[in-house]
Amino acid sequence: MELKLTKSTVRSIYKAVISIALALVVTSVLFIATGANPILAYYYIFVGAFGNLNLTVETLVRTTPILLVSLGLAIAFKCKVWNIGAEGQLYMGAMAGTITAVSLGNSPLTLPASILVAILGGMAWAAVPALMKTKLGINEVITTFLMNYVAIYFVQWLLSFPFRSPDTLFPESAQVPQAAVLPILLPTTRLHLGVVLAIAVALPLVYFLMIKTTFGYKLRAVGENPEAARFGGINVSRTIFLALVLSGALAGIAGLFEVSGIQFRMRGSLSPGYGYTGIVVALLGQNNPIGVFLSSIFLAAIFNGSSTMSRVLNQPQGVVDFIQGVLVIFVLGSEYIMRYLEKKGVFKA
Repeated sequence: MELKLTKSTVRSIYKAVISIALALVVTSVLFIATGANPILAYYYIFVGAFGNLNLTVETLVRTTPILLVSLGLAIAFKCKVWNIGAEGQLYMGAMAGTITAVSLGNSPLTLPASILVAILGGMAWAAVPALMKTKLGINEVITTFLMNYVAIYFVQWLLSFPFRSPDTLFPESAQVPQAAVLPILLPTTRLHLGVVLAIAVALPLVYFLMIKTTFGYKLRAVGENPEAARFGGINVSRTIFLALVLSGALAGIAGLFEVSGIQFRMRGSLSPGYGYTGIVVALLGQNNPIGVFLSSIFLAAIFNGSSTMSRVLNQPQGVVDFIQGVLVIFVLGSEYIMRYLEKKGVFKA
């Protein structure tokens, strides 16, 4: 059977490739300005991300929270609902799941119960701006962004006082019981079950939801033209609400997987900014689950490979943030760049 890509899909691929290429060109200028060879810099980033089995596994481990968060954001963004609060939703889901795991102890229900509660925690935190958006008409960009700070500081308070670990002096939770730890799938590595659940379960489910279901059609319809969607019988408010809470659910799972698969305690520094990185990934992937998956691997590789590049070439690891920022600029401008190239005949309109 011949696989045919639609015109819009091909166009999205072009936009993503152009955005990455231009971001790397601009970053190359930065490397040259600081006395580094950009070709060597990218080589060491690649080696640091995929140089051997352990490094490849670490890149996949890093991909997991980014993928889960960005899949959720893709659902919201497809509906033109700008959820900037995935970071806070991640923290609240992780905190709720950790409390559940520690409370239940070594029970057969500990892991599934903590995952369920993490989902509900992320959903509940996303439901607040969702209700404010649908019932009061308050802009979700403002509410979701500000609620990140509320969530992070609230979690830090919980870890400093009522849920502080009794066996350490640090503001962190007690260690989750063994029953809540995600099994390691490959000995001597950190490849845990959450990696497989994210790639083999969450990714196909979100793809099916967005591409093959009526709900996915509603997301696209509301995102393209809310008034036309309402005229066509779609409950716009309900679709927006569901898009936001589903986005929060996936962020909550991402947070718990970091606790149960990597850190084994809830900490105030759980995320290095996965909620914000997810925004870049969702935009770069054009809100398409497959594009989001590939973009997640790309950003995870940049994250992990930058430490090797930094050590070998004596460059700051802050280049990761620089690349992300430049990517956002070019992703947002990619439509205008494509139109210009089409006008010049580089691509067929």
